[in-house]
Amino acid sequence: MKIIRVLNTNAVVSLDPCGREIIITGVGIGFKKKKGEELDKSRVEKIYCLKSAEDNYRLQQVVREISEKYLEIAGKVVNASREAGLKVRDTLYVTLTDHINSAVERYQSGISLKNLMRHEIRKFYPQEYRVAKEAIEWIRKMTDIDLGEDEAGFIAMHIISSELESSEVSDVQKMTELINAIIKIVKIHFRIEFDEDSVSYQRFLTHLKFFSARALDGEVYQDSMEEIYQAMVAQNGHAYTGVEKVARFIEKQYGYRISIDEELYLLIHIKRILDEQHR
Repeated sequence: MKIIRVLNTNAVVSLDPCGREIIITGVGIGFKKKKGEELDKSRVEKIYCLKSAEDNYRLQQVVREISEKYLEIAGKVVNASREAGLKVRDTLYVTLTDHINSAVERYQSGISLKNLMRHEIRKFYPQEYRVAKEAIEWIRKMTDIDLGEDEAGFIAMHIISSELESSEVSDVQKMTELINAIIKIVKIHFRIEFDEDSVSYQRFLTHLKFFSARALDGEVYQDSMEEIYQAMVAQNGHAYTGVEKVARFIEKQYGYRISIDEELYLLIHIKRILDEQHR
């Protein structure tokens, strides 16, 4: 296996059997090495092979400038996320490696950022937050730096954004704000307290995650269920008043008009929660 590019003392680029570029890390694996030289396989510790050539190139640029130990942590986060069933994309290797480096540099400079969305992130995205907490522990073990709960929230936001098409952390904040607003509207309108451990609430929350992403992207969900919609509205007038309030808020605040199919799914989830309240 030959070296085709040296990124730094501890990281090089080679080719896999299919001719795709791979990043290989290991202590001293790139020390005094040049393009075309044989790779010392005894020094290989980690191999990273990203599906996208663009992501691969971006990651190489990041590793040139940043310690490969942060890539190792990002790799652990990717693996832990996927083991938890989260559909994170390879872009997380790039964005999180860069983010961890920046977070450590801020800490060393005495700069602390407050994450105003941390409580909502932990509440609405528990799996992502759990993995992020693990990442904080991995960083602590590797650097003796505890970045804390606020930073766990930021890392969770990177995990969430890698599950979306846009991969923008700012979109995660907008989604979280929208989810929080809808939940408050339903809670206040019906004068109820949610049982956050209930199956109905968790299903409602899952629906709101996908719904908020579509709403902010301007994507209209259509599934031609008008007859079912009309019947459900007629049979569940009280629950539908909450749907109407949510729909008016979203149209006014975001300029997004909810389709009848979106309304139907919101109605179904709100009905389940209300039914649960009266058991």
